[in-house]
Amino acid sequence: MSKKKKALLILGCTAGGLLLAFFLFWLLYWRWIEYTDDAYVEGNQVYITPLKSGFLTAIHSDDTFLAKQGQLLIELDKTDSIIALNLAEETLAQTVRQVCQMFHDVFATRAEIEIRKAEFIKAAQDYEHRIDVIDQGGVSLEDLQHAIAALNANYYWLQKTEILYEKALSLVQGTSIKGHPLVLAAADKVRDGWVQLYRCNIYAPVEGLVAQRKIQVGMWVESGKPLMSVIPLDQIWVNANYKETQLKHMRIGQKVKITSDLYGGDVVFHGTIVGLPGAAGNAFSLLPPQNLSGNWIKIVQRLPVRVALDPEELKQHPLRVGLSMEATTDIRDAQGLLVPTTTEGAPTYETPIFTVEEAGDEEAIAQIIDDNLDPTLLPFADNPL
Repeated sequence: MSKKKKALLILGCTAGGLLLAFFLFWLLYWRWIEYTDDAYVEGNQVYITPLKSGFLTAIHSDDTFLAKQGQLLIELDKTDSIIALNLAEETLAQTVRQVCQMFHDVFATRAEIEIRKAEFIKAAQDYEHRIDVIDQGGVSLEDLQHAIAALNANYYWLQKTEILYEKALSLVQGTSIKGHPLVLAAADKVRDGWVQLYRCNIYAPVEGLVAQRKIQVGMWVESGKPLMSVIPLDQIWVNANYKETQLKHMRIGQKVKITSDLYGGDVVFHGTIVGLPGAAGNAFSLLPPQNLSGNWIKIVQRLPVRVALDPEELKQHPLRVGLSMEATTDIRDAQGLLVPTTTEGAPTYETPIFTVEEAGDEEAIAQIIDDNLDPTLLPFADNPL
């Protein structure tokens, strides 16, 4: 065999081997892989917004610094809130005394009824004594007329007093002093004053890094306007934007290997697909495409596939929202779902810091009521009349 033929044979065998190797690589691995470099770190950005307006008097953190959950971040001027709370407490004290007076009015009017009954009985007896002896001349006609007038007057006095009793009773009937609507309304104003004073201090709802500080001490801030944000680094995921042609075999639960431009290929994050999108990205654009128009051009759309990351890997190599990533999805396991059939596994985000807004107000309200409650009315403090 000539050298030329031998070289061609070797070249042919090499090319065949490479083609076979490439075919086997595609058959065993590459056809089960979907890759994209259009992937980015996503996460919750918790905006810190005041629930009331006021002058900003203190800032206790800044961009890039860690904020613990419940940590005091911002203070607003408390002067107006303190005055409002003091006024509400004074109103509650006065209201308790007024309600006590209402209860006393009921008892006083009830006693007045008994007096008027006795007066009416006395007037009736005087009339009967005089009517019996008027024919014998025992009393003058004038005395009889006076007795009749007194009887009528006492009757209507009794009737008026009974009506006044019903009027007084209607203000407190079926309620206790502490449960009286006026006392409850005044107590709610104290609660509101307490909450408004609490809201002069703004606390971190989650633990994370502070970002986007837009405020300075002395500024007037409006209610609902974001002042800064806190980014919890444990609430991080990746949105891998795959082409619609790549999603045919993707399922929830498939494994994803992810690398970042931050750490390079030496650090591999192992993720899991937890959700396939309900819409392509163009559906949420500022100007959605009008595909019904005549100037239509077909463009392959991308859809954000949500990938959950291993929390332990995130602790070792923290990521930041917005970082560029590369994702490689293994689509061999096709047993997963395209659409979830249950709400189980959905993430839950919550914070307890707002549950303590009224901490202590009940104790303060109870103390104000006790301090202004008439001791003689203690049986009616909690028991209805």
